[in-house]
Formats: sequence, C-alpha cells, structure tokens
Amino acid sequence: MTTFLRWRIAPFVLTAILFASCSGQSVLFRQAARATTVHADEFGGELLRIAENARNTLSVFFWHLNRPEAGEGGFSVKYAFSTDGAADIGTEQIWIDNITFRNGRYYGTVASSPVYLVGIRRGDRVNFHADAITDWMFTRSGRIVGGYSIRYLLEQIPEAERTEGQQRMLQMFE
Repeated sequence: MTTFLRWRIAPFVLTAILFASCSGQSVLFRQAARATTVHADEFGGELLRIAENARNTLSVFFWHLNRPEAGEGGFSVKYAFSTDGAADIGTEQIWIDNITFRNGRYYGTVASSPVYLVGIRRGDRVNFHADAITDWMFTRSGRIVGGYSIRYLLEQIPEAERTEGQQRMLQMFE
C-alpha cells in the first residue's frame, strides 16, 4: 500500500473512533484494529513534536481525569508500547481508556487490537508510564480536548477531499 493511501485511510478510521469517545462510549475505539498503520516518520517529525507536547501537557489531562468537570468524559491516552523486536518499528502506539491510578502506577484498558505487539490484546488491562504517552484526549460537552495527533492527521487531508464526517470531526476540536 502506498504511503499516501496508508495515511489517508487512518484518519477516516480515527474519525469513527472519536465519535465513540464523544458519546461517552469506547466501543468504536476497538475498530482501530482495522486501521492501516500510520508511521510517525512519514510526517516530517510533526507527530514526534505532538508526542513531546502531549508529555509536556500531561498535567492538564491528569487534572481533568482526577477532577472531571460537568460534561467531561472519554479520557484516553495514546501510549507507545515496545514491540520487543517483533517488528522493525520499535514501538506501536495504542489508545488506552478506563484510566486509573493505584499504588503509584497507571492502569488502563487497551482500546484497540495491536498489530505488532505480542501478548497484548484489545480489552487487556495494562499498566503504563507517563513518559511513553504520545497523545491524550477527553471530551467536554461534546467537544474534543487534546487528541492533537488525530487532529493533525485529519488536517493533512486536503479540505476538498475530506468527508462530511471528517469535516464535522475537525469542528469538534476545542
């Protein structure tokens, strides 16, 4: 599959994923297993910059996770799991939801089916470290807060080629 086609399909799937988050449900997050892989190095380092920004602003995410205001929900993080040599890519980024903090560790539920990870499946409860988070998001009164990698990928689709759903999704970001 060409690089162009690979990144054009993923935003469409991510749009469907986010609609689930906005409704307070995580069911469509699981459809990410059908997404075509997007490689971070295909975007001139922009996804790496977004990941760095996500880690620098985690205090905002965790503040709202621990003290959600009225209308806030759908708290999720994108986490870079090591593929332990199972693939040449080194890490695979997977969205995690149902996040909790217990005994000094973060836990969450794998929200999609990994492609390259061995021993981790959709629905598994995993622990994770904040230093490998590459994005975060939640919803506030039907608007998306965070989700910068998703927004960026959607913006890479020329406006004239965006579907109606992709246009609506972009309008949902704060």
